[in-house]
Amino acid sequence: MREIRIRLLWHKQAQFAGYLLAEELGLGKDAGVQIVCEGLDFSCKHVNAVLTGQTEMCVASPAHLLESTDPAALRWLLSIQQKSPLVYPARRSDGITTLADLAGKSAGVWPGHEDLELRWMLSRAGLSDDAVTRVEMPDTVASFLNGETATGQMTCYHELHMVEQALPVEDLVIFDGSRNGCAILKDGLIASAKLVDEEPEVVQAVVNAVLEGWTIAFDQPELALAACLSVRPDRTHAEEAAQLSAIRDLSLTGATLIEGLGFPDAAHMESAVTAMRELGEPVPPTVGLRDPRFWRAAPERLRRASWEA
Repeated sequence: MREIRIRLLWHKQAQFAGYLLAEELGLGKDAGVQIVCEGLDFSCKHVNAVLTGQTEMCVASPAHLLESTDPAALRWLLSIQQKSPLVYPARRSDGITTLADLAGKSAGVWPGHEDLELRWMLSRAGLSDDAVTRVEMPDTVASFLNGETATGQMTCYHELHMVEQALPVEDLVIFDGSRNGCAILKDGLIASAKLVDEEPEVVQAVVNAVLEGWTIAFDQPELALAACLSVRPDRTHAEEAAQLSAIRDLSLTGATLIEGLGFPDAAHMESAVTAMRELGEPVPPTVGLRDPRFWRAAPERLRRASWEA
């Protein structure tokens, strides 16, 4: 049995329900593959885990791939979510109603070069790259709530709920990249290029299993929630159910409804390239980094474009 380790973008939770189901249900075993999901490790995150050989695959975005130390050693195979989940709350009582009002203030961002979208948003708002001090921190919520930062990088399905429960909704202004065309996808299945070249049958087995896991998660949410809670007993059913519902909304939209579930839409990589260029970052050659062959070869029933609302 070939073991394939997938380093997740965050801690195990409903955000990764399809991957967790693929592992729990052994969805790749008929093809000789055992999927093992690994939670976030801040000392070696997602693409770096693949580049250093700690894992064979990871959940990360096309932007993570492009900004990595060796993009040519990676391949982007799938995207389940088709929209950026990132939001940046701020307080009106701090005098902030527009992105430009963040000038001279600080923003909490996750460690490890995670701030491309925010920097792009601020740039398009007319701010220089150093106009807002970006402070790397694993927990962007606490610093925002206690006033240490004026805003923080958060997801619409997790951290934002914590903020909305703690502060008056009328005092909050929520920035997101979609308002000025700066949204950058955070989701994707990234694999080692070596694995893709040398063991394509293994890669296909994983792609099929992941797509099947997500199909089950969206069709049978209670089964998915049970899998999530079995690995995260510290979370509640309500928390995981709300998160899975939000992930469903982020996934069953855009290219999913045109091409099908998991389609690695080239537009997401193009957005990351545009952001890097506008910010003056070097852009690596992108030819061949997106590899939709395995998605196309997956069973048609796992690439559905039709979903109930």
